[in-house]
Amino acid sequence: MKPRKIVLLSCIAFLAVVCLIQAILAGKNPVKTLKFDGSFDQILIAKNGSEINLTLDGSDWYVGNDDFIANQSDINSITNNLKEIKVLDTVGRLSSDDFNARWDLNEEKAITVKALKAGSEVRSIRVGKASSTGSQTYLTVGNSKDVYLVSGNLVSLFSKTEDSLKSKQIFTLNEAAVSEVQVALAKSSWGVTKAAPVDGEVTWAFTGSAEKEEADAAKISAWIRQIISLSASSWLPDNQALPKTKEASVEISGSEGKTTVEIYSEKDGDKTKYIAVSSKTKHKAELSESNAKKYIKDFSELKK
Repeated sequence: MKPRKIVLLSCIAFLAVVCLIQAILAGKNPVKTLKFDGSFDQILIAKNGSEINLTLDGSDWYVGNDDFIANQSDINSITNNLKEIKVLDTVGRLSSDDFNARWDLNEEKAITVKALKAGSEVRSIRVGKASSTGSQTYLTVGNSKDVYLVSGNLVSLFSKTEDSLKSKQIFTLNEAAVSEVQVALAKSSWGVTKAAPVDGEVTWAFTGSAEKEEADAAKISAWIRQIISLSASSWLPDNQALPKTKEASVEISGSEGKTTVEIYSEKDGDKTKYIAVSSKTKHKAELSESNAKKYIKDFSELKK
């Protein structure tokens, strides 16, 4: 074989090896995941001297000290991002406070998040600013001075206010468990009770002032589905006085027990403001008009 041909074949073989190595390196996942496999029952989120306290009681997370359940979606995001931190790159190390300000990891701007178990800290992160794309965040983990660029905009997640973390859900009941509803309005009191099924279909009968009317089972079933779940548009201070006008008092009964809802109203400029109290929470809630009117119901809308 001629020397020129040998050199050419050698070059081709070398380039093939280089290409293979590059392909292998390109196929590797650059993301490093910092996992925490343990559990925690408290999360403290602190910034600028203010602190949000999240505590686990049974299967529910609570916000603050006023018995407000936390939004499940927010809790899932918070706990998941504490347990799995996807590191894209190490971009530097902490130094002086002025130096750390380039990543918003200085004392003034950083968000400190601590996860605790039985009062002892088990994981902590220090959240800085989001990247220019808004889809990554600069942070540190534990006592390490390494500054990581991690996946996700954790600034928006951990910057949420205490009020925004509170679930607006007042209650959710099982439709099949409901057997009776009683409604007291300003001018009438009526109710519906579940009757014997007809051809396997649920039927309802009126009670109270509507007792002699013929109930429309389809309309009543649709209405029941509306009132078994109630959400607040906002929570009100516990010491806020209730309006004088009570629009409706509703009692939903069944195998899950009794749930009561009282709807009050007052004028707020050109609009009407609706406030609810329920046996399912000690807090007063403002309702949207559409939510309130599900309970301010006249039986005439449900008869045949």
